[in-house]
Amino acid sequence: MLEGDTLVHTLDIYHAHAIKKKFKRDRVVCSAHLPKENWDLVKFRTGPKLMSGELMLDMMQEASLLGCRVELDFAGRERDRNELLAKVKDLRRVRSFRAEWEASVPGGPVLKFVSYPGCFCHRRKDDGGLALAEVVSRELQERGANGVKLLDMGCGCGLVGLLVNSVVPCELTLIDSHSRAIEAAEENIARFGAKAKTVLSDDGTGETGFDVFAGNPPYYSDYRIAEVFLDTARRCLKPGGVCYTVVKNAENLRPVQEKYFDSVEVIHRRGYAVLKSHA
Repeated sequence: MLEGDTLVHTLDIYHAHAIKKKFKRDRVVCSAHLPKENWDLVKFRTGPKLMSGELMLDMMQEASLLGCRVELDFAGRERDRNELLAKVKDLRRVRSFRAEWEASVPGGPVLKFVSYPGCFCHRRKDDGGLALAEVVSRELQERGANGVKLLDMGCGCGLVGLLVNSVVPCELTLIDSHSRAIEAAEENIARFGAKAKTVLSDDGTGETGFDVFAGNPPYYSDYRIAEVFLDTARRCLKPGGVCYTVVKNAENLRPVQEKYFDSVEVIHRRGYAVLKSHA
């Protein structure tokens, strides 16, 4: 247990809430970067099972550049720990881990997205998200929809919502629990000139009246996170609104979605299943 004047930093708002609840700590900050203060010590816990290699390097570099003592709590093999330290030893060469890649939907422009370590599919577009964006944009175009209110949950860098918006102008809300994802989404909103806002949240938004919900939830933890997405969709959609989720195989997600909506239609795209339900 850390004592004294200690601030706990985390990248994910879910972890921030869990830390506050378990350890009764008020000084917990969730942000995309380490707070820049005159720290005596930065105690950094990481490891291959805790975060990606690029995110480890990026955060370790940030900690080292603060100019204070850094204590590494590495959950993994000693060889992996030494390799990490060797990669961040020479601070004369500060590395950027920012990535850019292109994506589009049929009939829309090619958009160059920005991403950072910690974002889902940091260095490439996610095929599941692309399938979801293609289905939603196609159906909105077929309906002649315009100016719809769309909630993109688990938005990452904003791939789905911003691609849909490129062919069907929307009033966008992009939600993610990870601060790095929100940082990237905000940069992409600005570069594409979209009418959109971001929300850092692990339990959706209290806002209602959405026409469309689009979600690409993670499927570990026995679909518990998917249930958070679907509960949010049920609460936020207006009558007649449409919920879209995407999964590799519909067999496991479909019964979960049926708990929240009366019917589920499966639309196949790019080897993925897009599940569609009406509120």
